[in-house]
Amino acid sequence: MRGNLRMLLATVARGAFTLLAALWIFLEEWIWDAMQACMAWLGKLPGVRWCEARIAGLPPHAALVAFLIPGAILVPFKLLAVWLIARGHALLGVEVFILAKIVGTAFLARIFALTKPALLTIGWFARLHAAFTAWRDRLYAYVKSLPACQAAGAWIAAARGTLRAWVRSRFGN
Repeated sequence: MRGNLRMLLATVARGAFTLLAALWIFLEEWIWDAMQACMAWLGKLPGVRWCEARIAGLPPHAALVAFLIPGAILVPFKLLAVWLIARGHALLGVEVFILAKIVGTAFLARIFALTKPALLTIGWFARLHAAFTAWRDRLYAYVKSLPACQAAGAWIAAARGTLRAWVRSRFGN
């Protein structure tokens, strides 16, 4: 009986961890995609375009340094967020952390887009990228196979259809 309880708890914990990991990755990628689009728009500005051209032309190991810089710059802000939370300013700390996460993800997404070809020529980086991408795809496939996720997807599709029909009925094509 005790072994069954342990197995049940392990299964529940693994499922909860998997779901949290999938949600975290989904949010990261949603922020990543949105911020990459925003940064691409900024990249059309003449000074930014010049800088991006230089970053895109970096050799592999210099591209790796450029890729790591946004994360390194934002570490103090994330530490500040933890310090604020520890000092009893939880809301401000969470706000600082979220802002640092969004800004960091924006710069990281853009720099990764610019340096990806060079980065993938570094053997260990290419292997790490392939392993992470494969793991992420398996995790997404698992989460998408869950009945709750399928039900949520069906509900969202139905809600979108209803909203489109309402917009068409109000505003025409």
